[in-house]
Parts: sequence; structure tokens; C-alpha cells
Amino acid sequence: WLNDEVINFYMSLLTERSEKRSGVLPATYAINTFFVPRLLQAGHAGIKRWTRKVDLFSKDIIPVPVHCNGVHWCMAIIHLRNKTIRYYDSKGKPNRPVLDALEKYLREESIFKPKKQFDTSDFVIESVQNIPRQLDGSDCGIFSCMFAEYITCDVPITFTQSEMLYFRKKMALEIVDGEL
Repeated sequence: WLNDEVINFYMSLLTERSEKRSGVLPATYAINTFFVPRLLQAGHAGIKRWTRKVDLFSKDIIPVPVHCNGVHWCMAIIHLRNKTIRYYDSKGKPNRPVLDALEKYLREESIFKPKKQFDTSDFVIESVQNIPRQLDGSDCGIFSCMFAEYITCDVPITFTQSEMLYFRKKMALEIVDGEL
């Protein structure tokens, strides 16, 4: 099991790697695990200050971890360059409320930064079904982090459940080193 602190730290490593490898990897800004619950509870007004120091619209990819019912991790990915908002659940369950909230958030955030209406009408917004599935009850956090890892590296998602122990050890080393 991964807790929110581990997920948040790993998300910060994705953001830092993007900054260090600017021009090589997609520009990435990872959101923390508290974002979606607050967004669903209070809307844009409840979280508009959370990104005041970053222009999300200058980024290519925005990974957004989602903790479902306090027991299962999923990953939403706002991919501005590809014009998609996708939800990745290793158990295969869709989550339209999160997708709709993220789309609405982008439109509302654009009013403040960059102060022009952001059009999502040509975005593909979907829960992705053709992705690796978890076969146990404890690897959802690893799956979610790896969905973000692969997408922020611009590589196809090709891993399987059998690689989770390797990824768990790899993530532990990266967290100890403080670098991906």
C-alpha cells in the first residue's frame, strides 16, 4: 500500500525531473493527492490558490492522483498538448465525476490564468479501458504512479502486474535518492 505522502513525493519527483530535463521530456506539473477531494467538495474557488505560482497552461502534462473511497489509487492525466483528459484505473472503473470536475477546473482556471477562456470542446475526455490491470488488492498506488511515469516520459504503457515488485523497489530507491 502507498499512502498519500509517498504518492505526493513521487509526483514532486515527476515535476522536478521535467524541470531538469526541459526540452527533452514533456513539461510536467504534478498535482497533489488533496487536490481532487477539495475540487469535488468546493470547486475551483476551494483550490484556485493552490496553483497560483504555476501556469498550468504552459505545461504539456498534468498528472492528478485520485484516491477513490479512501482505499484505491487511480491517476487522471490532463494532457494539454494532446488535448485529452484521461482517467486511469487499474481496476477498470470509470470516474466521470472526476473527469468532469477536471474539465470544469481548466475552464475556470483559465479565467484567472492566462485570463482567456480555455476551450475544451475538442478534448477527448475518457476513462481509459485498454490499460494494464491489477490482479491483487495492494498495487493500485504503484500502478497509478507508473501510469504517470510512463505518460510523462512519452512512452507507451506496456507494464504488467508481474512487474509491480520491481517498480515498488525502483520507486523506493528513487524516493531515497530524491531523484528519478
